[in-house]
Amino acid sequence: MKENWIAYFARPAAVCLTTGALLLGTTGSGSAAAASVGLPNPMIEYDNVLAAGKAADFTPLYLPEISGYYTSSVFIYHKDLADIRYTSSTNPQTKLAIRSAKAATQKTADISGIYGVKWEKQNIDGIETAIAKVPALSKAEQDGYAAHWSVNGMLFSVTAEHISQPEFLHLLKTGLIDLSRHYY
Repeated sequence: MKENWIAYFARPAAVCLTTGALLLGTTGSGSAAAASVGLPNPMIEYDNVLAAGKAADFTPLYLPEISGYYTSSVFIYHKDLADIRYTSSTNPQTKLAIRSAKAATQKTADISGIYGVKWEKQNIDGIETAIAKVPALSKAEQDGYAAHWSVNGMLFSVTAEHISQPEFLHLLKTGLIDLSRHYY
């Protein structure tokens, strides 16, 4: 009779203990298991453009140091889109983000991440480029600008904060478009 009583209560007790341990996220040793929260981050940060290029299997469009901008961070999204962030050496409020991707790996030609703006098409040195004014979050701040274009199966975009329109267009036309036209 005693054996039936132990068997009767032992199985449900074991199920409760196992379920409780799983729900509490502990292992048999009593240490806490790593909690899984949300989705994995699609952005991986790299130390430099060269390392990011190796990870993405292409050389991203980048600004040389002579441009007056220094690299503040380098990311690869989903292993196929490079996002290089820059800060102006003369005005630390002026920030740029230059994105590059192989067109075959993207679902859209616009990789800027800017939505709800009016894109105006311009032909710059034979390259069709979409340019938009990006309104600042407050009237106390300067508006920003964005552009996107493609060259030989590669997609590019640049977004800029705290920059004048003439400075943005100069950087776009004589820097980024020119570099993409010659190197891709």
